[in-house]
Amino acid sequence: MAQRLVGCLLAAGLASLVTSCKERSDKPIAGLLAAGAPVLRIEGKEQRTVAVGAQLLGDVTLTATGPAVLEYFGGGLRFLEKGDTLEVGDAGEAKLHGSNLPPRRWADGAIQEAQRVPRIVAARYTNVQVTPASAHEDAYSSTQYFVAFFTPNGLQKLGSDTQHEGPHQPLPAPPFRPKVPFIHAGELGEGGLVAVVDDGFAVAETDDLATAVLLEGREVPLGRTVRLLVPDGSEVILKGKDGTEVEVEGPVDLRLR
Repeated sequence: MAQRLVGCLLAAGLASLVTSCKERSDKPIAGLLAAGAPVLRIEGKEQRTVAVGAQLLGDVTLTATGPAVLEYFGGGLRFLEKGDTLEVGDAGEAKLHGSNLPPRRWADGAIQEAQRVPRIVAARYTNVQVTPASAHEDAYSSTQYFVAFFTPNGLQKLGSDTQHEGPHQPLPAPPFRPKVPFIHAGELGEGGLVAVVDDGFAVAETDDLATAVLLEGREVPLGRTVRLLVPDGSEVILKGKDGTEVEVEGPVDLRLR
């Protein structure tokens, strides 16, 4: 009788354990917010480049070849550096509700305290998972593709075509340029504050959802940037038209307007 009771208890315990282990969701849980170099999705023995703005499932494994940032649909941000490998759903940021960077705002030429702003993150991303195959065919060399999409300065000295910084054909003027309703790699625009990354890297996002990774030692006009993300350990100098300079130390989620 005792043995039968123990067996029943063990069976009940195992059943409870099995039912409590949930399978990974087949719905996207994050998006690639920005990348300063290709972020690769590992599929068996193959590696495919993930497009900026792509939705990502929890079971996707990524390898970063340079600085990048994932934005989880709960609001958490995960910064990646060259050589980092991550299964998207295993990151602690996947469980967060709200941003994990202290919010600040730019006002009167200074950085001030700010309240956290809730956002519907998932709506900012699309289901395009990888770069088009044509990016790797003769029509578009890898150099042309990456220089065009990893802005503002492109990848330096990638291959032999190093004379261009951006698309080979000029973009049409803004009134005639189609609007992209999702996060995408793109130009920040001219004018505004100038950012110089003194250490690490930073990520800029514009009012039309274009993003770019800012690398060390380059003066980059922020143009239409509304959000500047500075990870822990990074430092950025913001320069105004009047010659003033303000140092921004990470971690911070800085609203410029």
